[in-house]
Amino acid sequence: MWMLVGSRLRNLAVSVLAAVVFIFGLIQYGRQTQKHKEEVRDLKDYKETRERIDEVEPSSDRDAALERLRRNNQLR
Repeated sequence: MWMLVGSRLRNLAVSVLAAVVFIFGLIQYGRQTQKHKEEVRDLKDYKETRERIDEVEPSSDRDAALERLRRNNQLR
C-alpha cells in the first residue's frame, strides 16, 4: 500500500518537473528567436543607413557643404 502512495507522489513530482522543464524550454526558445529577429532587423537597418551614406558624393566645395548643412538643419 505504501509503495503505491510513494509511487503516485513520485510520478506526480516527475510529471510536474517535466512540465516545468518544458515550459522553461519554450520560454528560452522564444527569447532566442526574438533575439535573432532583432539582430536581423538591426543589420538590415545598418545596411540601409550605410547605403544612404555611400550615396552621398563627397564634395570639396565649401559653399555646397554649407548649403547641404543648412538644408538638413545641421548648421550651428
